[in-house]
Amino acid sequence: MAQNTNYNSLIVTTWSKKINAGLDKNCTMLQCVNRDYQAEADNGTSEIKIATPNTVTTGAYTGTLPAYQGAEFTSDVLKLDQSLYFAFSVPDIAQAQSNVPLTETILTKAQKAIDEGIDKYIFSLNTKAAEENIVEGEAETPINITPENIYSQFVMLAKTLKNSGAINSQKQGWVVVHPDVEEVLLLCEQFSGASNESDKTKREGSVGRIAGLDVFVSNNVGLESDGSYTIMAGTTDGITYASQLKKFEQLRAEQSFDTIVRGLYTFGALAVNPKALAVLKCEI
Repeated sequence: MAQNTNYNSLIVTTWSKKINAGLDKNCTMLQCVNRDYQAEADNGTSEIKIATPNTVTTGAYTGTLPAYQGAEFTSDVLKLDQSLYFAFSVPDIAQAQSNVPLTETILTKAQKAIDEGIDKYIFSLNTKAAEENIVEGEAETPINITPENIYSQFVMLAKTLKNSGAINSQKQGWVVVHPDVEEVLLLCEQFSGASNESDKTKREGSVGRIAGLDVFVSNNVGLESDGSYTIMAGTTDGITYASQLKKFEQLRAEQSFDTIVRGLYTFGALAVNPKALAVLKCEI
């Protein structure tokens, strides 16, 4: 039976949810953020206002309440001002003979076209980490990591996030590394043991755990132009992310019987809690 090639049934809102679901599963940095404002993005909002309370008054109760001020708020705007497009052609004859559903083909190609850009963009927000959460060597030089000392450096990252209140009994931490750093980790005895013991409890997409942090690996991020590495850690409270599939359309190619499929994906991220992010500068 020939496969149905009715492209008119592809609806932007449906595809947006499907693409986002695939990215949530496979895009490394999307494992490390929250999507608290995605519902507003799904409604078409491209600028989302976020109000964050700075302090809340607390104290011992002695029978009366002292005078207190209303909570002060910090106002931020999450802008979906980043854009990535994807486009490819589908030969009708090949589609008719293929066993791969058209929807899965488009989803896979679209996701691969945009996940690299998302990784790099979200990872760039490591510069928003609280100043006291930046772990560096003496004189601000990168720390040289080895299989013998890398565990202690990850312990320091976890400790930094605990001291800032980001990691607690209700919130687990994560860390994102480049594959070159992963290679050093794999030679670290503590990581090898932690990875094996945590297979049932580690988060999906994580390659293991060390010092209580879920370890994610991406070749899209972490390697700097000077050959040093940036390791980013945090909790999902640190960064919020939202996206839209702004356009999704198909049209006939002028010089063939192919169908051209193209889409425009817009997204944005905001570091809403710098104390929930930590950075380690290192070299190998």
